[in-house]
Amino acid sequence: MGEPVAGKFLLEILTKGMYSNPMHVYREYIQNSTDSIDKAISESVLTASEAAIHIQIDSTKRNITIHDNGCGITVEKAREILLNIGHSEKNGVDERGFRGIGRLAGLAYAEEVQFITSAYGEPVKTVMTCDCVKMQRLLQKTNNETTDVMETFKAISSFEKPQPENVEEHYFEVKMIGVPDDSGLLEENTVWAYLAETAPVDFDSQKFGQAEKIRNHFAKEGYPITCYKILRGSRKLPIYKLYSRALSTGQQSRTKDKDYVRNVEFIYDKAVDGKPLYIGWLAVTDFSGTISDESIQGIRFRKGNILVGDNSTFAKFFPLSALEASRANKCFAGEIHVLHDDLIPNSQRDDFEPSLVYNEMKQLLKVWAGEINKKYRRGTSEATAALKNLSQLNTRQKELEEKVNAGAVTSDEKRAQIADELNQIAKKREKEEKTVRKALERGTFDAERKNTVEKVLKQTETASEKVTSLSNKIVNADYATKYDLPSSYGRKEKKMYQDIIKVIDNFFYEDPQTAEKLREAIKSELGVKRR
Repeated sequence: MGEPVAGKFLLEILTKGMYSNPMHVYREYIQNSTDSIDKAISESVLTASEAAIHIQIDSTKRNITIHDNGCGITVEKAREILLNIGHSEKNGVDERGFRGIGRLAGLAYAEEVQFITSAYGEPVKTVMTCDCVKMQRLLQKTNNETTDVMETFKAISSFEKPQPENVEEHYFEVKMIGVPDDSGLLEENTVWAYLAETAPVDFDSQKFGQAEKIRNHFAKEGYPITCYKILRGSRKLPIYKLYSRALSTGQQSRTKDKDYVRNVEFIYDKAVDGKPLYIGWLAVTDFSGTISDESIQGIRFRKGNILVGDNSTFAKFFPLSALEASRANKCFAGEIHVLHDDLIPNSQRDDFEPSLVYNEMKQLLKVWAGEINKKYRRGTSEATAALKNLSQLNTRQKELEEKVNAGAVTSDEKRAQIADELNQIAKKREKEEKTVRKALERGTFDAERKNTVEKVLKQTETASEKVTSLSNKIVNADYATKYDLPSSYGRKEKKMYQDIIKVIDNFFYEDPQTAEKLREAIKSELGVKRR
């Protein structure tokens, strides 16, 4: 019996099978770049302020370049490291990548992939090229040129003779050549948005007012957020996370509104072994509805400041049905930065590897999710809605008063309609006012909104005091139609006009605006009596 063989089709699994979403290619290469940069900083090859990852996309030539100024790979080790599959010297604890397969990510989405690297102090650079078209041919079921995974990978890989390089240079560069148009990898706006959501970048302090508070809190607790300068395009513009002071809510254009990040609260827990488990932040907003921007929607997991999962991963921690849990998570924005060494992202990086520590984290986060759902989603959203309704009811009563003064009582039916609306306003306002005052007592509204709340409550008191006098005015008001027609019209004619207006008011009871327009049209037509 022969020796066991790792078949060549394993290469297909490790490329396209592992990275079914083409965008993950960027994540894998950036993950490798951050580890290289960390090593370069630790070895004093460069400073943190000098470190950078530069991404360029040439959609015309269908090429992508990802360049970092990390430590690079020495010419002595380059061939061994670049040809390894599933083997890495990384420990998986203080480095993000460790499985030794991320380098293969681009092979399924290009005609050719080049790896170009040089280490500090060496006068040469190494260039390895992978022929991805040849790989696809060798991986066909009918092809017998190669049998095992390493034989196949070596067959598609070639090394150029070491080329001269400045001894001061140190870098690793990935060049994807002949990237398919339909892969999405060449669509710059889509790529930049993906990186802003996924990559280990910083907040934009100019757009997100809570950024400094989050940074300071994490640093004070001893877990500063590690961020990297990732530059895009020929102008080398920095990429930032997309959080901002205002968050759009609502799924349809007619119902879309904005919530504002009023504050942030923090969460931190340790595992039973005494080691830090996670640290996180939660945006305290108006919680008026679902956040419509999927790039910031939901509480997110991050390890090494790189996204784990997506905007739906945290939903399962809410103690609700699957549908309700999904809705709940979409109302929140925040991040959970995982700290424990045993919390390891799985190979797809869509969740964590099963472990006792992960089970412990799940139990703690389920309790916290239930608490914030009760405290914020239900409590704050109800209070915010009540405050908004209260303001609208006060405005509606003022409009009603103006209409009565302008002659809105055109018939007994109209009088009853207006009186009934005033009564409904008063009842609804009483209910909403109680909700707002209770929320104010509980401290639901932050300092920034207290002035607005107090202003609305003052307006409410004034409006409530006017209800009785306005009600009397409605009851005692003469028909406005009494003075609609010139004196040249006789009593019978005026009575007929009054009856017509009465019929219109009855017919358009649910549409008073149309009734008012018809009255004005008739009034204008009859303004001058024809003889």
